Order: sequence, then C-alpha cells, then structure tokens
Amino acid sequence: MLRPTLNELLGGMQRTILEALMPELTSPYAQGQAMSAIGMLAHAAAVLEAAPAYDAAEIKDLRATFAALQRLGNKHLARKSGLRGALARATRASAKNPADRRAMEAAMAEFATAVALGDADESVARHVRAYLRRSLDRSRNLLGASLPVA
Repeated sequence: MLRPTLNELLGGMQRTILEALMPELTSPYAQGQAMSAIGMLAHAAAVLEAAPAYDAAEIKDLRATFAALQRLGNKHLARKSGLRGALARATRASAKNPADRRAMEAAMAEFATAVALGDADESVARHVRAYLRRSLDRSRNLLGASLPVA
C-alpha cells in the first residue's frame, strides 16, 4: 500500500487546520470556516472508507437487475427504445471480471430514460424504478445527510 493513504492525507489536513491554522485565526467567522473545513474533511474520509462496500453493492444490484430484466424476455423490451441493445451491452459488461460498471450504468441510464419517456413496458419499469430506489438509498447512506430524502 502506498503511504500516505488518501484517508491519512485527509486526517493530516484536519490536524494541520486544527493545530497550526486555528490558533492563528482571530475572527470568529474564520474559525467557523476552519471548523467547517475540518468537518468536510472528516465526512470525505468517512465516505472514502465506505466506498468499496458501496461499489460492490451497486455492481451486485446492477447485475441482479439486468438478470431480472433478461428473464422477462424480449417481448417486454420495446424495439423502438433500444432496450434490447442496452440489455445486451449490460449483460456483456456485467460478465466481465471485474465488471464494467461504467457500461452497466450507461445501460441503466438508457432504461431509466425509456421509463421516464413512457417507452418501457410496465414490468420493465417496475424493475428499473426498484433499482433506482435502492441505488438512491445506497447513495444516501454513503453520503449521509448531504442528499435530500425523496
């Protein structure tokens, strides 16, 4: 592992602000801003620590969602919306090791667009909406209170 790690760098920045910068600040406003910066750095460190589990859960859920969409069959995938091609790309991307998350997310964006435009079958839309809800919940858990609740 390369040292210092990103979390160690963030911790070092927090200590520098607290131990070197804060004693020099006389303005309550500047002190408050410094404390806000310390809080943001702490939040960033927590997010970085939780990110690997978030990424793994996101990939697992994308794979499961695309597998469920595949089980629905072609009759549920509208030809005009291009969902068959998106599903084929997503299936190839999810079979890679490691999975091509960017391609999987791009395919999900195509599905979400089709749902938003009313071009997706209701059974497809249910799977896509359920995935989007779970993904937003994971993002909210990862980022904490910085995301609004639906």
